Amino acid sequence: MKILVLGVGGIGGFFGGYLHESGADVTFLVRPKRKALLTTDQLKVISPLGNLNLDPRLILAEELKPVYDIILISCKTYDLDQAIIDLRPTKGRGLIIPLLNGITHMKKLDEEFGQDNIMGGLAHISSTVNEDGTIEHFSEFKKLTFGNRDLSKNNVLKEFADVCAKTKFDVVLSEDINLDLWKKWVFISTVAGATTLFSCSLGEIVRNDFGKKIIIDLFNECRSIAKLYKFNFEDSESDIILKTITSSSSPIKASMQRDVEKKSFTEHEQIFGDLITKGQKYNFDCPILMSCYIRMNVYQGTLT
Repeated sequence: MKILVLGVGGIGGFFGGYLHESGADVTFLVRPKRKALLTTDQLKVISPLGNLNLDPRLILAEELKPVYDIILISCKTYDLDQAIIDLRPTKGRGLIIPLLNGITHMKKLDEEFGQDNIMGGLAHISSTVNEDGTIEHFSEFKKLTFGNRDLSKNNVLKEFADVCAKTKFDVVLSEDINLDLWKKWVFISTVAGATTLFSCSLGEIVRNDFGKKIIIDLFNECRSIAKLYKFNFEDSESDIILKTITSSSSPIKASMQRDVEKKSFTEHEQIFGDLITKGQKYNFDCPILMSCYIRMNVYQGTLT
């Protein structure tokens, strides 16, 4: 099985790196500048799973051919249009698994590559790319989840799941990837919203008066929007999530907050903005989520 990974950042570099380490046939699609850096310094990952120092197989967009069985898209959502252009030479071969936040990117991919070729995918990981290009993995999250959005055809991904099972990260072949996509959207909107609104970790928020309540209320806003679209969380599952994200010792910051600290662009439009739009179609009021969105719009304005 030939695997193509678009992007060698905190997600693509991590999962692609450990696939490479396990012996999988992995190629990374990169830009010329990133290729030069990786050729010189190699692919380095710092992780509790064990550090990696790999010499990966790299390819540029103009060198692509339709020879890949699985294509992982791990760029930022705001780079999706360029990713689609870069991947056009692969059209007609392979299943595409986008590891992007939200769900609105699916429509663009469906239109370009065909709905039957676009799977659902989620990366549960806390990671970043340091200034020297090293990928650093934080916390215990290290799970790759994917599945066919047409649940009756989920078996087409079994071979890839078997390949992933040989790695050091966790893998789930989802029985309902459409529900899982919404659950991740609710989770990341809550964590990214809280940590960017207050510019600190979840634990620091909780240790302040009313901090825990704000996180719970934000989660319930996001969860309620999902429910409007018939994607429901069980109360027991929500309780487990809330226990995790309202721990006073939690060091977790969303990758969006780390992007802010780096003075980088963010995915707030796709994570907060699109979710607010979903809620507005049902006249649903989400003031905390809107506050998070405004906060990030103000921040983004300082970059231009």
